[in-house]
Amino acid sequence: MSVSTQDLQPLRGIALKVLYTFQITLMLAIIKSIDDMPLTELMFFRLLFAVLLITVVLGLQGKLMSALSTKRPMAHFSRSLLAMINMGFTFVAVRFLPLPEAITLQYTQPLFVVALSAIFLSAHVGLFRWGAVAVGFVGVLIITWPKLSLLGSDVSAISHDDLLGVAAAIAAAITIALTLLWVAELVRTEKSTTVAIWMGIYGCGMLLVTLPFGWTWPTLWQVGLLCLSGALGAGGQLALTECLRAAPAATTAPFEYSSLIFASVLGYFAFNELPDTHTLAGSALLIVSGLVILWREQRRGPDRP
Repeated sequence: MSVSTQDLQPLRGIALKVLYTFQITLMLAIIKSIDDMPLTELMFFRLLFAVLLITVVLGLQGKLMSALSTKRPMAHFSRSLLAMINMGFTFVAVRFLPLPEAITLQYTQPLFVVALSAIFLSAHVGLFRWGAVAVGFVGVLIITWPKLSLLGSDVSAISHDDLLGVAAAIAAAITIALTLLWVAELVRTEKSTTVAIWMGIYGCGMLLVTLPFGWTWPTLWQVGLLCLSGALGAGGQLALTECLRAAPAATTAPFEYSSLIFASVLGYFAFNELPDTHTLAGSALLIVSGLVILWREQRRGPDRP
């Protein structure tokens, strides 16, 4: 029996989603390894190399000018500002936390999408989905409690880096949820390439302002790593775009959690880190709650809570 191209599209979408999670996780591992560079400088070069790559690809395809064309420059600026805040929180999280833990805490993003949709979009959120959100936050508590509990006897053992890393990871999840809601509105009138290239242009401009505040001259090795991180970031966005084109988000969304596998492997070999039992148990609850929210969204009709 022959298999049609249409039948293979979901498999292609899943493969692209796994490729996306691998590229982004590897990019974050590279960022984590460059621990002696100011945060804004790190963000600038990661974004610069990504936008240069996207510009070259669009130029070779003859699509650069159409990608730059927009009637909503301020909407792109606002989206870019939010993306820079998110990138900053994400980089702080991976700098101060083990890679598996930093990745896992960002699994709270679907929970914040539900909550923020109810607050800002007046979306009706039923008891079922709020229950899934509550289960997800229990997962967060399981992951963070051993480090952050002030009720423990050895309060002095609580690390400032742990506190900063956990706060940044959760803030990153909130800002990526806001970014997704913003982008969902923006792409109604703008092409995905337009959104990507203007984020790079505005973002580089914002970050370049911080140059006088402690930037250092990168070594040749760091330049190579930053080039690779930019390529992985751009490649990840392209893979995600093609993934959404090949299959519905509901088909590929569960494979987002493959990033925990990649983070655990990279964390072990690159940084001698392994997820502890609390991280694994908490991530299991976060994954279940995320999948339940996804399942509920697919089952409910347009007018059902």
